[in-house]
Amino acid sequence: RVINVGVTLNLIGLFASLLGAQYIVGTLVAKAMQNVVGFGAGSMGGISSQVLQPLDVLVVQANTNILLSHFISLACLLWLTRTVDVLDPPSLDDDE
Repeated sequence: RVINVGVTLNLIGLFASLLGAQYIVGTLVAKAMQNVVGFGAGSMGGISSQVLQPLDVLVVQANTNILLSHFISLACLLWLTRTVDVLDPPSLDDDE
């Protein structure tokens, strides 16, 4: 039962991280497209919030690390479930 709760929580976290990753990548693509010469106006001598910063790429890396950790945790929980079922199968004896 505890393992099933862990798997459910991991799936919820994985789904939330995937939604966040899609949002972050969409924002970065929009920033990158606005920085193309001739496509967007850009900023006149100042630092705009639309300029692609190195920190933006690190945010994508951090989100990817979160996804990887959720995947590894889910894989370990599923392996643990299978191992426990093999070592201690449920009893099929009928109490008559």
